[in-house]
Amino acid sequence: MITKTRQQGNSIMLTVPKEFDVPNGVEVEAKLVENGIFYEFVEPRKEFFDFSEDILSDILSEGYSKQDILKEFKNRKSKLTSAFRSIAEDTVSNSKPMTKEEFATEIGL
Repeated sequence: MITKTRQQGNSIMLTVPKEFDVPNGVEVEAKLVENGIFYEFVEPRKEFFDFSEDILSDILSEGYSKQDILKEFKNRKSKLTSAFRSIAEDTVSNSKPMTKEEFATEIGL
């Protein structure tokens, strides 16, 4: 299938044919290759500190009622920052420096 590029502002756009069924907003990485441009889908990254799915999964497995799910979700999510702060403070005050060898022994390498 052949498509044409088109000018849009200062960019050159390339249309993806409808038959490819690519949803709007999908991220792709463009790579310049010897005879053209290769587009590869990029897996969406989960935000490292976004535990929303984990919190919701726990709440659902604990059998909260429909009316209480949102309330409990907001409650648990609001406690995350202080929990991380507490873990960090505990780590700083109770940890001791160790060598690479001591660390390897500690984790069983």
